[in-house]
Amino acid sequence: MTTLLTNCHVIPCITEGEAIIHDAAVLIEGKRIKAVGKAADFGDSEGVQIRDLGGRYVMPGLMNMHVHLGLSLPGATQAAAAKETEMDLFARALKNAHDALHAGVTFVRCVGEKNGLDFALRRAFTSGLLQGPNIVCAGRAVIITGGHGWQGYGSIEADGADEWRKAARSQLKLGADLVKLMITGGIAGEHEAIRDAQATFDEMQAACEAAHNAGKHATAHAGSPKAIQDGINAGLDCIEHGYFLDDATVELMIKKGTWLCPTLCVSRAEQYMRNLGVPQYMINKSLRAGEDHAKAYQLGLNSGVKIAMGTDMLPGEPNEGTVATYREMEFMSELGMAPHQVLLSATRNPAQLNQLADQFGAVAAGYQADLIALTANPAENTRNIRSIDWVMKGGAVYRNLG
Repeated sequence: MTTLLTNCHVIPCITEGEAIIHDAAVLIEGKRIKAVGKAADFGDSEGVQIRDLGGRYVMPGLMNMHVHLGLSLPGATQAAAAKETEMDLFARALKNAHDALHAGVTFVRCVGEKNGLDFALRRAFTSGLLQGPNIVCAGRAVIITGGHGWQGYGSIEADGADEWRKAARSQLKLGADLVKLMITGGIAGEHEAIRDAQATFDEMQAACEAAHNAGKHATAHAGSPKAIQDGINAGLDCIEHGYFLDDATVELMIKKGTWLCPTLCVSRAEQYMRNLGVPQYMINKSLRAGEDHAKAYQLGLNSGVKIAMGTDMLPGEPNEGTVATYREMEFMSELGMAPHQVLLSATRNPAQLNQLADQFGAVAAGYQADLIALTANPAENTRNIRSIDWVMKGGAVYRNLG
């Protein structure tokens, strides 16, 4: 099917400071964009399905780089998850994936799932058997014995370089697109501090080498500067959270080209956590980390670290009157990122991180037709991201206007 989107304004999300294409049209053939330009430049529309977008702003679908579709946090949700069968887990994760797509998140990076959940969802969505966002998978995260996530978030306990290498390879064997490591403590761990180093240099190096040898990237849940520096020197390509980045760490990130996925939501989510019934210790740790986390993000932003948006919450989950993905983007803006940069952090940048920048993350000829439409301009005010009311994935409309 060939479709022409008309009566719209296009935000290409290709470069910094780019101009919006007003009075635009987007021609789509099958799953891909064939042409983008001024509506007046498109001629005969015979045999083409016309979709009038009513003056909306069109941009690439959002790409959330830190997702656990089977997420269950300590407390009530984890207690309920403990009683799930594998089919129950799949059904819950599928619902979370549908919520993400409805919110305009057309691409997710799963960074720790149990029971092969992310691989199964990817197969189902890629084949067209089920509907959901595009997925890149890490499989299970590699941790030390008793390390962050041992309670069942989708992890493999391993000790020593040989075991970490083997654990990483076991996920690559299943089709992992990246390797996820847990190298420090975190907010959810009751008996650990966020700054605790939990992996040796040799362990991290072995797992990163396994990823790189397979042509994949390696990322890590990480909080403390020393552990992050060791991890980067061991080969990490991306840092998740980065709660306590300092000048030396940021300088090293820039030198090595290391990405940051800040997940600001997780340290400014008191009411969200209370609503889910998480333990008080977790709320306390989150709030104590909040100010340092914000400063670390601002340091990275102002220094020129490459940043990709991610939530560490379910992408379409309710959060402060909106959904987690939108709120994360708003936090990024509130803490200093310009609105258009925020859009790039959720489109072009994630595509670059995943070495898919020639296929996803832009409104341009040859790119996959993963698109969203908004009634207000998000390049003018990040809060306008809440006005998404139309979603297309792979040339098929998933959510219609209104």
